Amino acid sequence: MSITIKQCDETDLTPATINRLLELINAVYEETESDLWKPTTSGRTFYDEVEGFVKEKQLYIARDNNEIVGSVKFTPVDDITLEFGMLAADKKMRGLGLGRDLVNIVENHARNNGYKTMQLELLTPRHWENPAKEFLKVWYSRLGYIPEKSMPFEEVSPHRMDEFATDCDFTVWLKKL
Repeated sequence: MSITIKQCDETDLTPATINRLLELINAVYEETESDLWKPTTSGRTFYDEVEGFVKEKQLYIARDNNEIVGSVKFTPVDDITLEFGMLAADKKMRGLGLGRDLVNIVENHARNNGYKTMQLELLTPRHWENPAKEFLKVWYSRLGYIPEKSMPFEEVSPHRMDEFATDCDFTVWLKKL
């Protein structure tokens, strides 16, 4: 196993790369969030959105011998806060530290670019516990993230409420760098 992680660039702007990223991100979110969304929902992201992230160089991509096995998206929130999201690791890579490595590299990117705070957003069911989301809460806490504010998802994205199978909350987590 020879894992490399690098920020995407113009060489990644190919249909094969974008389709693999799309497949990976949607597979991870299907596994962890399928019970939050109605079955008719098409996935966490779509081709044009992923292509835009690559064009804007807003992804780190992990490869194992040239095969894409992980990714993380990052975007500025403001002058001092960088957000990461769409953290995805191939199932066969779980438990090997790839997720932690992707978070570390995006945190280092933030520090190197003058950001003082990292942010992530976590969607969770309001009235019951999703095991994957409960795992993430503990995992993000171990990495130093603290839940700062939580709100009903219908207040954040009312236009998407028809896609949900259950009531959900949206929590912003922060970490000082």
